[in-house]
Amino acid sequence: MNADTAISIEEFHTRIADAIQAQFPDLQTVEFYREDRDAVPTPACLLDMPEFEDAPDVDPGTDQLAVRCRFEADLILGFRTPQAKLSARVLAAALAQFIHKDLRRIVTRMGPPEAIHAYRSDFKPELDKYEVWCVEWRQVVHLGESVWTNDGVIPTTVWTGISPDIGTGHEDDYTQVSPP
Repeated sequence: MNADTAISIEEFHTRIADAIQAQFPDLQTVEFYREDRDAVPTPACLLDMPEFEDAPDVDPGTDQLAVRCRFEADLILGFRTPQAKLSARVLAAALAQFIHKDLRRIVTRMGPPEAIHAYRSDFKPELDKYEVWCVEWRQVVHLGESVWTNDGVIPTTVWTGISPDIGTGHEDDYTQVSPP
């Protein structure tokens, strides 16, 4: 098992946005937490991580906090886009497939995407003048540094002893373990 599972929140935000921009170069805007949504250069992918929760079912055993992050990608097309309603659905399907198939490979040190779904987004008044679809998914991230850093010396000789004949004064009671 690779003990190097640490990734910072800033790093995975950057990697996700960069991966989506590289996969979909026609998107004019790909960014997390855009403040000004009134004049968005379209087509656009506005990203958000609205929550994360403890994920004890995937504890890596490294003293890191495993969290299941929920991500949202609002795909925004102007109403003047030819066949805007169909184009938004096609783009949402393509992004969902990309997240399912390639995002984990590109954004390393994250778990596989889970619970991917897409839906028309009618609940953001600031985006009423656009055709908007949302792709949502969850992904596990391990926060903090691993206690298993792979530093130090790897033992080349292993000895075993049987209690209570162990420790100082019982060195001759140990048996060397042969490699398999």
